[in-house]
Amino acid sequence: MIISVMNQKGGCGKTTIAVNLAAILKKAGFDTIVMDADPQLSASRWAKQGGEAFHLTVHPLDMTKGARKVKTEIREHAETSEIVVIDCPPELREPAMLASLLADVVLVPVTPSPLDIWAAEAATELAQDARELNGNNKPVVILVPSKTNTHTVIAKDLGKTLASMEGQVAPISIVQRVVLAECVIAGSTIDIYAPHSPACKEMEALGQFVLQFK
Repeated sequence: MIISVMNQKGGCGKTTIAVNLAAILKKAGFDTIVMDADPQLSASRWAKQGGEAFHLTVHPLDMTKGARKVKTEIREHAETSEIVVIDCPPELREPAMLASLLADVVLVPVTPSPLDIWAAEAATELAQDARELNGNNKPVVILVPSKTNTHTVIAKDLGKTLASMEGQVAPISIVQRVVLAECVIAGSTIDIYAPHSPACKEMEALGQFVLQFK
């Protein structure tokens, strides 16, 4: 199973979701790795921060070396791992399209911000284009409310806004919580750093939802 996490705008919690979701899926018993296709290599730096204690494998993926080589590298890892989670680069349409074409599921994190919603619409359209090119029902497009704050009106209305867009809306919101930033600083993932926290429960729920498309 290949899961691409993308949004055409940075700052939406893409890497946070990609790495923690992969950790949750690995904890559930699936051989899971992360492929870091973001030029900032945030997922790779996160893993380096944890050193040998970091229990998740993160492979850097250079999306500039050509579609054929990138496609081969992704598929090689997909053959040796049960689940591959790709942390996609922002604002690069061609690599994002390639990741969509190869994916079973495309997760689009969306924060309660008009700019993020517009960017999510672009990412969703891109994934839908991939479905047409593939000629099947893949990838499944899932919109994930991200960095939400339940006390704001715009966050409460986010679900309604996403429901009007193409794609499924995850029944779980990833709330903006300090503990998610803390586990990055600690070089850990949420299932290890705070296994009984609401943040971990949200990631576990997202993992269970995604697995139904495996």
